[in-house]
Amino acid sequence: MAKVSVIGAGNVGATCAYTLLKNNVADIALIDVVDGLAKGKALDMMQAGAIEGYDKTITGSTDYGTAAGSDIVVITAGLARQPGMSRTDLIDKNAAIMKSVISHVVGVAPEALILVVSNPVDILAYLAWKVSGYAPNRVFGMSGVLDSARYKYFISQALNVPMSSVEGMVIGAHGDSMMPVVSLTMVNGKPLTDLLSDEKIREVIDKTKHGGAEIVSYLKTGSAFYAPGASSAHMVDVIVSSKSGSKSDKKDEIVPCSVYAHGQYGIDGFYIGLPARLGANGVEEIVEIPLTDEEREELLESAASAKSSLDDVQEIIGG
Repeated sequence: MAKVSVIGAGNVGATCAYTLLKNNVADIALIDVVDGLAKGKALDMMQAGAIEGYDKTITGSTDYGTAAGSDIVVITAGLARQPGMSRTDLIDKNAAIMKSVISHVVGVAPEALILVVSNPVDILAYLAWKVSGYAPNRVFGMSGVLDSARYKYFISQALNVPMSSVEGMVIGAHGDSMMPVVSLTMVNGKPLTDLLSDEKIREVIDKTKHGGAEIVSYLKTGSAFYAPGASSAHMVDVIVSSKSGSKSDKKDEIVPCSVYAHGQYGIDGFYIGLPARLGANGVEEIVEIPLTDEEREELLESAASAKSSLDDVQEIIGG
């Protein structure tokens, strides 16, 4: 039986936990430093189980000890973006929060995999890896699943088709230099390039890159949480399905996420969004998908941007 701990009972963490419960993926420990927040939300979710029909359990606490025995720890703790803020603007305060969280996690759940959701995710995944001392395959971040979901949504809107008919993936840094892989994007089995003009595709890409900022601009005092929560829960589901040996299609799914690159695509020594297979050991494989020459060059430019951002904050993160 899988156990997952979610650190941070805000909107993203609570959505992740609730999605895992509704899908009967794992028992959950929800942890937050705010007294009563995790406990209250966990109690509310348990009572919803009588209606939703799930059998998994969730407990809420301020005590990291409840994370003991976790297979996976999902970290959503940190400040949310506000209007006018970039993901990188969050680094100062969220780096301090991440260091504290990791120090607790390695003490109570030393065998767990760590999924970083807090922003800026590529930098904080790198920080979590450094602070934990774990092998890099055990620490990874949620980026491409969310970016890909937004990409598919905007394509479906442009073509007036169901989102389920769209196959597409976004890789690269989780920010303005992210890269939708247009050459492999299909809609009902047809290449996107046969269905939309170059101009319309550029519009879709631009909307994808700024999808999070658009939501922040509407909410005013917070950021997206339904899609990020569902995205992180999906990654957990993929791992649990793989570990359980079930016949779920998720076992062989290629998941775009923030991983430590060590030579793949010509990128080395830092975290960036790449296609990966997830399983019992975390990142089982970084998958090299075919890219056009233009896409490969764009990915390397995104990697250079990610590396520059990491270098700029090395003093803050202590890496």
